[in-house]
Amino acid sequence: MPLSRLEHCLSYHLRLLLPQVLSPRSSHRVAYTFSLLSAITSGFITLISLYTHPWQEHLNYSSWQINMISSVTNLGMYLTPPILGVIADNHGPITLSIISVLGFIPSYLYVGHVFKHPDIANSESSFNLTLLCFTLIGISTSALYFSALITCTKLYPSRKLLSISLPTTCYGISSVFGSQLLRIPWFWSKSHGLLDLGRVFESFALIYIVIGLLAWIATSVVSMLNDNEEKESSKLSQEHIREQEHDHEQQPLLPRSDESTENHNPMLIFKDPMTYLFGISMLLSLGPLEMFVTNMSSLSNLIIKRNIVSLSSELLSIYAISSTLSRLSTGLLVDFLTARKISLKWILMTLLSLGFIAQLLILNLTNPSRLADTKDILWTGILFGIIYGGLFTIYPTIILIVYGEALFGTAYGSLLIPTAVGSILSCMSYAKTYDSRCHQEGATTTCINPVYYLTSTQLVLSMGVTLIVFFAWKRRRISL
Repeated sequence: MPLSRLEHCLSYHLRLLLPQVLSPRSSHRVAYTFSLLSAITSGFITLISLYTHPWQEHLNYSSWQINMISSVTNLGMYLTPPILGVIADNHGPITLSIISVLGFIPSYLYVGHVFKHPDIANSESSFNLTLLCFTLIGISTSALYFSALITCTKLYPSRKLLSISLPTTCYGISSVFGSQLLRIPWFWSKSHGLLDLGRVFESFALIYIVIGLLAWIATSVVSMLNDNEEKESSKLSQEHIREQEHDHEQQPLLPRSDESTENHNPMLIFKDPMTYLFGISMLLSLGPLEMFVTNMSSLSNLIIKRNIVSLSSELLSIYAISSTLSRLSTGLLVDFLTARKISLKWILMTLLSLGFIAQLLILNLTNPSRLADTKDILWTGILFGIIYGGLFTIYPTIILIVYGEALFGTAYGSLLIPTAVGSILSCMSYAKTYDSRCHQEGATTTCINPVYYLTSTQLVLSMGVTLIVFFAWKRRRISL
C-alpha cells in the first residue's frame, strides 16, 4: 500500500537523509535499537502505585481519587488499541509515535505543575484536568508501545524473538527500570521524605522528548521500507501488465479454482456469542489483577501496619520481574505444548486457579491474628506478577488460534474493552471500601476483606465461564 499523505509528510525529510548517512543494514539496526528503547520507556505508567503515598500526603487525594486516575488511565490504554491499529495500518507507525509525544509531554508537565502547587490540586477543574491528562497518558502509552512493536515486526518479520518477544519483554521491564530510576535521591523530597512527583513528571516529559525523536527516526525507516516496497511492487506490476498484453490469448477465462475464498469479515467476531463470554472471562479475571497493581502500596501499608517508603518500590520491582519472566516462560510453554498437541486450556485454567488462590492469600494476610511481614508481601507480589504476566500472554495466544491472524487485531483489541471495564469496577470497589472502612478510628486489616471476597468470587465465576467457552469451542472442533 502506498504511503498516505500524512505518513509521507511526517517521514519525508528522514527518508531523504537516512540513505545518505546509513547503509540499509545499519538503518535496520539503529531503528530496532531505538524501538526497543521506546518499548522500555512506554510502560512508565505502571509506576502509578509509587505515586499513591505522595498524592495522599502532599495533595490529600483520597483512595477514590487515586483509583479514578488509575481507571481513566486504563480506559485510555485499553479502549484505543482498535483505533490505533487502524491509524497504524493506514498511516504507518510514525503517526502513533507522534500521537504519543503530543500526549505525553504536555500531560506530564501539567500534572507535575499541579504537584508543585498543592493549593490548586483539589479544585474540581484542576482534578478534572488531571484526569484528562492521565487519559492522554494512557492513550500515549498504547500508541508508543504499538509503534515500537509494529516497527520491530516490520524490520524482522520472520524472527519471532526479535519481532515479538523482545519488544514485549522490554515493555514488561519498563516498571523495573523506572522504579530503579526513581531511587535516585534527586527525585526525593528531603523535607518530607516523599517522592517529589513534580520532578518525576517533569523528568518524564524530558525523557519523552528524546524518545519521541528516536521513535521518529525508527518509524521513518519503516516508512522508507514501505515506500521502497511499493515502488518495487509498482515496477513489477507494470512488467506483469506488459507480459499480459503480450500473452493475452493465453490467459484463462475463469479464475483459478484454488484462489482463497476465506471470509475475513470482522463482523463474524461480534456475531459469535462465545466472543462475549470470553470477554466476560477476561473482565472477571484481569480486573482484580489490575486492582492489585494500582493499590499495592496502600494494601502493603495496611497489612504490615506501618509505612515503609522503600517497600512500594521493591514490591513493584519484584512484581514486574516475575511478570516479565512469566510472559517469557508462558510463551515457551505454549510452544512446548503445541508441539506435543497438548491443549493450551490447561495453562489458562491453571493461571485462573492461581488467581483464586492469590485472593485467598490476601484474605489470610489481613487476618488480625496473623502478623504479616515484608517477606509475605513480596511473595504475594511475585505470585500476582506470575499470574498477570501469564494471563496477558495466554489470552491473546488463544484469541489468535481461535480467530486467526487476519482477525486477531480486531478480536484482541475489542476484547481489551472488557479488561478496561473490569479494571475500573475492581479499582472503584477497592477505593470505596478503603475510604469508607479503613480510615475509621480503630479499623483493622480486615476492613478491606469485602473487596477480596468479591474478587475471589469473580475468579471462580471466570473459571466457570471459561470452561463453558472451551466446551463450545470443542463442539465446533476448534483445536486448542
